[in-house]
Amino acid sequence: MTATLTLMPEDVLASSRGEAERNGKTWLERISNFVTQAAEAGEAVTLSAKQRMLTPAQVAQMVGVSRSTISRRISNGEIKAIKVGNRNRIPYLEFQRFWKETMGDVVTLTRADLSAELFGE
Repeated sequence: MTATLTLMPEDVLASSRGEAERNGKTWLERISNFVTQAAEAGEAVTLSAKQRMLTPAQVAQMVGVSRSTISRRISNGEIKAIKVGNRNRIPYLEFQRFWKETMGDVVTLTRADLSAELFGE
């Protein structure tokens, strides 16, 4: 029986920051258990890495905007995407860049309003 174990970058990065583990196990323990089970079943294990890609709909949901807004931003060059057939895919690192840039703009735009509300300025 062939099994697959998928680890996301945030799993590894979270454990390096001392954040919560998934299902009570660290990513390293999950790999160890997976390899042990495969060895006991007489299976070989191959590890590989691939670039994590997101659809415009996934990015839209995470950012809290419509899919068409993300598609427009791709067309305008604000978000770099890769064509897979006739579909756009957004590399995860590009999503992170866009998220940080977008949230930076939100903080800048709302800083004065938040300060006034919190401190009555």
